[in-house]
Amino acid sequence: MKRTLLMIGVSAFVIAGCTQNDTTNSHGKNIHKFRRSTLAAPSYSRFIPVDSANKMISSYLNSIDYQHNDTDLRSLIFNADSLITYLTNSRLSNVKLMFAHTLDYINNGGQDQYAGYQSGALTLIVAGYDSSGNYVYYSYSSTSPKMVLDQSMPCPTSCPTTGTASNDLLTQ
Repeated sequence: MKRTLLMIGVSAFVIAGCTQNDTTNSHGKNIHKFRRSTLAAPSYSRFIPVDSANKMISSYLNSIDYQHNDTDLRSLIFNADSLITYLTNSRLSNVKLMFAHTLDYINNGGQDQYAGYQSGALTLIVAGYDSSGNYVYYSYSSTSPKMVLDQSMPCPTSCPTTGTASNDLLTQ
């Protein structure tokens, strides 16, 4: 159940990050407005009210006793430019978010070892796929390796310290 709630929260973040206007990202590439209509979204991926999201987030946070626990993950943070660059590929029809151990956790002896929800041990791998169910990878150029998105920052440890995003719940 915890994984489901975490997945729903991250999915909402990904969807919300895809409604940008035309702009230029930090790599100097033009980002086009996400072309898919939210009205045509399937039942498994939809926008929800903030109060419903807060109810879901609170349930997860309370289940890990977050007020007395600073080691379990509360959220994962992705760079919006990287996420938008990947998601604007017109071949993508869905995005798969996969739980994974971080390379640091693996390289420090944690490979194949249960990590629970330990901050710094878990991450999400973001991989899009097309309408035929085939993965669509990102490449900087025709000679660069096939890539998917990672490098999320764990919270706690890398949480925002200012602004409304410094709260564990969504504020209006």
